[in-house]
Amino acid sequence: MIDRTPRVFISYSWTSTKFQQQVKELAERLVHDGVDVVLDIWDLKDGQDKFHFMEQCVTDPQIDRVLIICDSGYAEKADARKGGVGDETAIISPEIYGNAEQEKFIPVIMEYNQDGKPFIPAYLKGRMYKDLAGDNYLKGYKSLLRNIYECPSERKPELGHRPTWLDEKEADDLFSIKEAKQKVEIAELNGFKSSATQEFVDVYLESLKKYYKDQFTNEEYLKDFEGILEYRNIFLEYIQNIALKTEHYGIFLADTFEKLYNTLYDVHTFKPRANTCGYDSFDIFKVHIWELFICTTAYLLHIEDYESINELLVHTYFLRISPLLEEMEPVSYEAFCFTSKVLEQKVKPNMPGELCRKFTLTGHFLCMEREFLPVYTKKRIAEADLFLYQVYNGLDLDQLTKDFGWFPICYVYSEEHNSMWKKLKSKNFCEKIMPIFGVKSIDELKKKIEKCVSDNMMRYRESGYAATAILDWVKIEEIAALP
Repeated sequence: MIDRTPRVFISYSWTSTKFQQQVKELAERLVHDGVDVVLDIWDLKDGQDKFHFMEQCVTDPQIDRVLIICDSGYAEKADARKGGVGDETAIISPEIYGNAEQEKFIPVIMEYNQDGKPFIPAYLKGRMYKDLAGDNYLKGYKSLLRNIYECPSERKPELGHRPTWLDEKEADDLFSIKEAKQKVEIAELNGFKSSATQEFVDVYLESLKKYYKDQFTNEEYLKDFEGILEYRNIFLEYIQNIALKTEHYGIFLADTFEKLYNTLYDVHTFKPRANTCGYDSFDIFKVHIWELFICTTAYLLHIEDYESINELLVHTYFLRISPLLEEMEPVSYEAFCFTSKVLEQKVKPNMPGELCRKFTLTGHFLCMEREFLPVYTKKRIAEADLFLYQVYNGLDLDQLTKDFGWFPICYVYSEEHNSMWKKLKSKNFCEKIMPIFGVKSIDELKKKIEKCVSDNMMRYRESGYAATAILDWVKIEEIAALP
């Protein structure tokens, strides 16, 4: 970005008095927007040689841009090598153009021919140009001004880090996942029985097998936790590709999470003849599923697909009770909430600086170091985790609850001064979010929300406050009191 007054020279043909006036108005507008414009009618003195004047402006290092105003007259003279010493402004020749820095020149289109193609000299046809012809004037002018000030609308992102999987000895299986995802993107999805959607999940599970380890160091765990992030991001792109393409999206997601859990929490997935295993070997998979579940909820909240949220959350999940046994039990989505003993009890105490004193190292990593923009921001991730706690009691999952519901590990990273539940004062908002609780009237909604009260146990021992509940943000009598 230029932090000084930019200077430009305008080259054009005196095609007509009307066209001269158009060029003058463009120059005046640029001057009004802080650009120092060199224009013949202002700066060419009597007796000066026009060609010499033009050549000085083009080669002057203090001139940041040369605007070549292209109309039929300019293109004709440039291609025919006319002008230069006549009664009109000299035309920039290919020789002069070729001897200067080409990014200095900006063709500015002011006219199209009868075939709808811009009038532009032959030697400039390969150049990017700014279109100020007709209805394109305002948009083209803004783009031109951004170019002059070196303030593009699209900026190259900051350079990231070398992916850790590049240094692994295993083959790059990310390609197979991406290929499976691409099949989903181009498939005509007539329901989720499509082979492409099912194939992706199978390929995804196969690719995660390499993260199973009988024993590992803290450093190895952290390396794997970082490496699995790229797989997570592909999965999140996958669910975005299939969202809203058919009914009962939430049920499909629920079935997918059930399959992920039962496959990855099974030692025989990795060692078919095993008769013993350690629980820490599955820690990274449970963290991964917990992370995917929160991010999936964040996405559904983002697109306001409240019916799918209900289908995902009220689903009865039949999950394995042990990585060694085939027995399963019916549980609620609470089963996906997981506190990593490896991260919190083994890794965190040995982390440097402030990291060893975090309320939750797992929550810190997810919210502060694993954003996936633009959708999966720190704010949305923390709010989705908190949401899963806040609605739990209102979903009547008591018969499936095994512990105490969903503990919002990331609640300390949520914005405590704001909440979607403030909007419950609006009747319109209440009607909008009724599908979350599976109700169809305000009275039914109130009965559900009456159960969503604060629980002081939902907190970290060292924290000064507990996770907020829905009724911390609105009173029952205030619900739907406003339009």
